[in-house]
Formats: sequence, C-alpha cells, structure tokens
Amino acid sequence: MANLSPQWAAMAKLVSQFYAKADSEPFREAVDWKTLGLFDYPQIIKHPMDLGTVKRKINEGKYKSLHEAGDDVRQIWKNCMTYNADGSDFYNLAESMAKKFEDKFQKLLAQNDVATSQEGGVLDEPTIEEKRAFAKSLYKIEKDDLGKVVLDLENKCPA
Repeated sequence: MANLSPQWAAMAKLVSQFYAKADSEPFREAVDWKTLGLFDYPQIIKHPMDLGTVKRKINEGKYKSLHEAGDDVRQIWKNCMTYNADGSDFYNLAESMAKKFEDKFQKLLAQNDVATSQEGGVLDEPTIEEKRAFAKSLYKIEKDDLGKVVLDLENKCPA
C-alpha cells in the first residue's frame, strides 16, 4: 500500500476489510473451477474476479478510477450470483456482501469528494428487471419499426 493517495488508501482499506471478513473466504482468490469440478464455470462466468486480484490491482495502481475498482468488486458478487442458484448459501452471501459493499463504497466516495455517477458516461449493465421490461416492450413494437431498430443498432454498434 506504499504511496497510495488518501482516496486509494481508503479504497484499499475497504477491500481489505471485506477480504478479512470470516465469510469472505469464497471471494478471496480466483475460483479454482478445475479442482472444484465446476467445468461449466468458464462458459458461464466470462469475467472472473476476486478480492485478492482487486487488492493487488489497487496496490499496483492498475485502476483509472475508484469507480473502475468498485466495478471489479461488484463483478465478484455478480459472478457468484450468476453461477449459483438464487436462494443458495453462496448466492445469499454474495447478495449480502454486495449490499454492504455498496453502502460502504458510497460513503467512501462521499468522504473523498468523488462523483457518485460513473465517469465518462459509462453505464452500468441493466438489471434483470430492466432487461425483462425491455423484452416485454419489444412485443409492443410493430414488425416494421422493430426492423428499423435492429438496423439502427447494427449500424451504430457493429459487432
């Protein structure tokens, strides 16, 4: 943690506090899916992340912003909740950790006078509820209009 600015020292401390929690053990290191026999893990989880990696990246100055570091921490909880069944012990633990992290992260941003919105206009991934609402709204669009939307998306967002 040498030579970290006060805001990065605060972020490193926050991540270390989560790392030190007794129930954070599943999130400390990368999921060893081979040893655990979770052979579908790499197909389901495209962006693996763990608290140890976040700590290292903070200490090595790899992040451009506190928001970017926060996004990596959120990725840890998201991965766990994606891979494990809703209501399972791991899912519930990740959900609880996510809520605690958001509360503490927002306080850290406020204390360090950092804007709470994403920098550079980067948007968060939509929630499952937002995705469902979007999917339902697609059924209300006429075929011709839907075709225009698809063409616009293909032109503005090439693969």
